Amino acid sequence: MGMTHLGPHRARARYEKALKAIPLPVRSLEGIDPGVLVNVGETEIAGRRIEFGILPGSPRLWITVPDHLPPVIGYAAGFDSRRLDMHLTELDHFDWTTSPGRVAALKRAAFAAWTSAQRDCEG
Repeated sequence: MGMTHLGPHRARARYEKALKAIPLPVRSLEGIDPGVLVNVGETEIAGRRIEFGILPGSPRLWITVPDHLPPVIGYAAGFDSRRLDMHLTELDHFDWTTSPGRVAALKRAAFAAWTSAQRDCEG
């Protein structure tokens, strides 16, 4: 089976789409205390209560699971460019987060919480 002249472009597009579905594992050097976050939303995904919080002045939306240890999953960023990326700061949640459909559900819920907070704060 031969490859057309568009083959490499299609392969790159599929690869880029697959990469966007995987959260980026990032080790947090300083850690974050969930108690200092301003809660801007909450939802339930796969039987876990998920809370979204912000640190004032920071363009990140922190994602926490208050009923589990460690409570912080990570953060979502890129709301201004509409290219939402999810960064895992606690790799203990990696297996749960990467189960089918959970990253997409977390991104949707994070985007909804962020836009709701922006609407409420900016009037």
